[in-house]
Amino acid sequence: MISDYKIIPCAHYDYLELACLRGYWLKIELQDGSLCLARAITIQTHADKSEWLAIEQEHKGLQTLRLDTIIAITPTELDASFGRVMIASQ
Repeated sequence: MISDYKIIPCAHYDYLELACLRGYWLKIELQDGSLCLARAITIQTHADKSEWLAIEQEHKGLQTLRLDTIIAITPTELDASFGRVMIASQ
């Protein structure tokens, strides 16, 4: 069962939106301790007001990650306009 959604700080949306607009490949650190490498696609809001990052993983296709489960994102591009950013608190 998924716990109640916790809104992430507003300042962090800019980094997620920029990653989506530029199609950055991100190293994504999740609350369960796992890491994934994926291209940011878009941010989605569901009917229950939870927010999700749509990603594309090589050989796995499209998936979504609930924003409050993402600890940090780091673009893999050398010319990215930002580095590692903390998204949700642990």
